[in-house]
Amino acid sequence: MSRLPTVDNEAAKALFGSITESRGWVSNLLRSLAHAPDGLERLQAVGHYGRYMSELTERERELVICITGRNVPYAWAHHAPLAEQVGITREQLAALKSGTVPAGLSDAETALCAYVFAYCALGGIDDKVFAAAQEHYSSRQITDISIIAAYYMAMGSIIIGLGVETEPPEILQIELDWQQKKAQA
Repeated sequence: MSRLPTVDNEAAKALFGSITESRGWVSNLLRSLAHAPDGLERLQAVGHYGRYMSELTERERELVICITGRNVPYAWAHHAPLAEQVGITREQLAALKSGTVPAGLSDAETALCAYVFAYCALGGIDDKVFAAAQEHYSSRQITDISIIAAYYMAMGSIIIGLGVETEPPEILQIELDWQQKKAQA
């Protein structure tokens, strides 16, 4: 699963139960963080907020996540299929993966992508890029975009550092099914 041994104690089982309620299952990434249960609890709460409580559409969230995780194979394996599930094409995903804003997006999504690419570059966000985001998104939504990008940047670092392994396709299907169920609810 990762460079660290699996945690199998009562504290982890309780946390895994709450994570399963939130997300439908417990990923290898979240399992790998169980050595620090308080940290896991807080990080998963931020992830839950970003995925299910922000003021972004599911499609917008997946654009943010795919841009942020494009160079982390684990993140890409999880989120490219979720992005396809919400209508982002393979061609658009290929553009995101290559570091470019894809063609065929709405003006709002184009502004979102430009903002996230700049945000993740850690070199500051050009005033024009920020102004374009403000044309389409509220202050709350721009904050949500930033929180989601920051969360997935942190998770990507953890994945790489701990050597978290990607789950097999049948397990990843659980995530796709959960997201589809959440979208229909």
